[in-house]
Amino acid sequence: MNGKNVSLNYSILQGLYWMSYGVIYSFTTVFLLDRGFTDAQVGTIIALSCIFSALFQPVIASAADRSARFTIRFFMTALCLIIILSEGCLLFLPETKIILAFFYALLLLLHLAFQPLLSALAMHLINHGYQINFGTARGIGSISYAILTFFLGNLTVLFSMRCLPVLAILIYGAIILLLRFFPEVRNHGNTVVSSSGTWSILRTHPRFALLILGIILVFLCHSAINTYMIQVLQKIGKGNTELGQVMAYTALLEFFVMIFFSRITKGRDYGNILKFSAIFFVLKGAFICLAGNLPMIYGALTLQLFSFALFTPASVYYADRILSEGDKVKGQALITIAITIGNILGSFVCGCFIGLWGVTAALWISVAFSLLGLVLFFLGAEKTGAADQPAAAK
Repeated sequence: MNGKNVSLNYSILQGLYWMSYGVIYSFTTVFLLDRGFTDAQVGTIIALSCIFSALFQPVIASAADRSARFTIRFFMTALCLIIILSEGCLLFLPETKIILAFFYALLLLLHLAFQPLLSALAMHLINHGYQINFGTARGIGSISYAILTFFLGNLTVLFSMRCLPVLAILIYGAIILLLRFFPEVRNHGNTVVSSSGTWSILRTHPRFALLILGIILVFLCHSAINTYMIQVLQKIGKGNTELGQVMAYTALLEFFVMIFFSRITKGRDYGNILKFSAIFFVLKGAFICLAGNLPMIYGALTLQLFSFALFTPASVYYADRILSEGDKVKGQALITIAITIGNILGSFVCGCFIGLWGVTAALWISVAFSLLGLVLFFLGAEKTGAADQPAAAK
């Protein structure tokens, strides 16, 4: 396979994965509420899945990278097969709550654990001389997510929630087929992702530790909004169709920022970009709470341009700039884990408060957490120098 085909196939792989993210993760609340679960139970299921996924992610990525016998493609294929099996169980086993909760939690865990393998695959290929534009591929992921979720709400209305497991099976089946076209890239004892010593970085880099805590708190709010957007929409008389459309809208915004990220950030400091993005995470959360109709919700979500869309690539470059050579990948892993923990807390905390005081009050509480996270961003984010200048030697 030539380099051009590898790059194209990797972009398609990103597109398929983020389409599956829309089917599995973004519609979790809708699916489980339809099956009779309460808001608190949904939050608990998502939280437990994310907890175990946060523990599992560095382990599976490290195992895939270190194994000389099995390629990373093998581990990705194995996860796909187990995900398909889990979706099949959701379709065909008796719909008792305990069975649904177990298999959906397993499904979420494995689906989230696939993500670091997707990144590790790109690093493996790049290290073996294949040219891959990761930013473009990730942008393809966002636009694919946008296209699918735009229609997904209507599909659930037309074919019921049972269409979600069917779509997930089809997507992961396509991923398995696509993986067969990637070259067999074997390890030679190098470690790209390691769970060993990851947390020691927080002791040796206290400002980075503050930033990691800030990411957790900011993503607590970000996750709460995404997870319980269906309740926000129901409050103004909207439903699944609008949910798919607003998710598609935010993903479309991300696409353009990620594609042109290097141009947008030319001459700017990555630490300052992170601080800037944190401000808009807070503003987006506040405006969602204040939104009383669909246009106001769209207006609030437009701030995704300056929050998540900027944060995602900027955080990768930031960790690469401020950490020494031996700690760069560990730092990336910590950022991923911080986002996952934020998702855990956002789902669980907001789910509990919705049951007590309603969705608006619960989201205001999450905004308060994100405001504290903003303070930690300003305390923790260091100057890295201009984005178009080489990083200082460490």
